[in-house]
Amino acid sequence: MDLTGDRIEIRNFKENDFDTFYKLTKDADNHNLAGLEYAEDIHKSKNIFNKYLVLANTYVIALKSSHRMLGIIELNERGISNGLDKTREIGFVISKEFRGHGYATEAIQVLLDYSFKILHLSEVWASVKVDNMAPQSILTKMGFKYIYQVSQDPLHLEDSENVLKYYLLKNTQQGN
Repeated sequence: MDLTGDRIEIRNFKENDFDTFYKLTKDADNHNLAGLEYAEDIHKSKNIFNKYLVLANTYVIALKSSHRMLGIIELNERGISNGLDKTREIGFVISKEFRGHGYATEAIQVLLDYSFKILHLSEVWASVKVDNMAPQSILTKMGFKYIYQVSQDPLHLEDSENVLKYYLLKNTQQGN
């Protein structure tokens, strides 16, 4: 994949992205807030990275000017039956040093444009941990609507670290 915005590009992973990837995976906040795999050990992180090199629907967010990785964005399938083939779920994480500069918003917009105009998706979902306010704000600002929340805890104890809020953005350009 090669998509570009004004300041960012969305592309496939490359070997030279590992240093930034390792910083992302060894930051416990990225695991706790965004669900990114956690790996303090460089060898464990390298094993995870090798999977990302070939993983479909998971991409690097990079600075357009330097091609330097600043985050990860995903556009995952939600299923293939009952119309789910026209829906996807977006996920993203930005390295701490690049947060607060609008890169996530730009990357999401670029991926949404691709999703609706090229893939002709009917809707894009996003799930966010209930305590992670920054992406909730971004999604709401971009027109996503809060739909529901669900506990990932099999005992349904409503422990906030296991509760996800789901947001939805429908394709308003599609003639359904």
